[in-house]
Amino acid sequence: MHIDIPAFIRLLREGKLTAAYQKIKEKNVLPSICGRICTAKCEVNCVLNSEKAPIAIRALEGYVSDFGRSKFFKKTPQDLTGKQVAIVGAGPAGLAAAAELARKGYRPTIFEALNKPGGVLRYGVPDFRVSKKVLDAEINEIQALGIEIITNFYVGQTATIEDLFERGFAAVLLTSGAGIPRLLDIPGINCGGVYYGEEFLMRVNLMKGGIFSRYIPTFHIGNKVAVVGSGNTALDCARSAVRFGKDVTLIFRRTEDEMRVRSQEREYGKEEGVTLEPLVRPVEVLANKENMVKGLKCIRMDYADTKGNGRWEIMPVPHSEFILEVDTVIIAIGHQPNSYIVKSMKELKLNSDKTLSVDEKTLMTSSKGVFAAGNVVTSAGPVIDAIVGGKKVAQNIDEYLKG
Repeated sequence: MHIDIPAFIRLLREGKLTAAYQKIKEKNVLPSICGRICTAKCEVNCVLNSEKAPIAIRALEGYVSDFGRSKFFKKTPQDLTGKQVAIVGAGPAGLAAAAELARKGYRPTIFEALNKPGGVLRYGVPDFRVSKKVLDAEINEIQALGIEIITNFYVGQTATIEDLFERGFAAVLLTSGAGIPRLLDIPGINCGGVYYGEEFLMRVNLMKGGIFSRYIPTFHIGNKVAVVGSGNTALDCARSAVRFGKDVTLIFRRTEDEMRVRSQEREYGKEEGVTLEPLVRPVEVLANKENMVKGLKCIRMDYADTKGNGRWEIMPVPHSEFILEVDTVIIAIGHQPNSYIVKSMKELKLNSDKTLSVDEKTLMTSSKGVFAAGNVVTSAGPVIDAIVGGKKVAQNIDEYLKG
């Protein structure tokens, strides 16, 4: 990202919040988002990290973004005269690429399949982590650069990539993300009351609660919930279910310290009432006569050096099976790229992990003039990586269009 961190902190110390915000915006078009859910790699590299007291850069970025942004923001689109670039997907990678291209004078148009822009930030992250008000403010500032966002437009169905080129677009960028859940192959997985993490969070984000139904789900969810997974999606599902007043247990096959979340988020979950069950693996979803979930059969796991070579592996503990009495199961064990667009464009090549195949340097796919970035290339990754990928591919598109 290459944000000048010392400069923006210096401006913050001097009380120049607007200037600090503008300094961050030079490199990051989504500072309010990063100030809330970034993995904060910069804090790991902080010189004070050796003393286990790194500067809270993520929190400072969030503060500056909330209070340094002008309260009287006005849309003043730039006069863009460059070539047209079509961007498929209005998630973090697509938004970042569009902003970078607009700054270079191009005319980007984002085509979004859903009814509002934001991608995973809107539909896959709960409101208590990133509010829709904050997200909309970020997107409004990006649109003010002169970017057009067309929603309810499914590239591959509403129009093909070939159609976009025929409409006059000089290049096409695919940033459709990684919203396809990884499936869990155990008996009973098709029972009623089983959700996948992405589906569950989308349902939560699409709820329209009123004054009297703010925390009442508009879809079926039992009183006892088991969430399977150890990443951010799993923890977000667990914390969302707790907010519905449910008894929630988060199970995962490795140790608590090996969870793929920030320790701070993990502690928040505990404080809110999520029960953690590490070193546990589900083996069967149990169903009642109506084929609805009535329990989750699990087995304990532990590390063992079974081969005597000093390499410890995680293994099931013999005779350690037990049953969690739950009536809802949420599976959140990972994502796969949204590579649906390949069905309408056979020349696009996929890698073995279903990511789009691109040139390492140019990020161009196997089809000339079609680029790709974000999680559709890297599979599931942090938001910050998608933003960086969007900026990088915009520079490559610029070089391509200049010949």
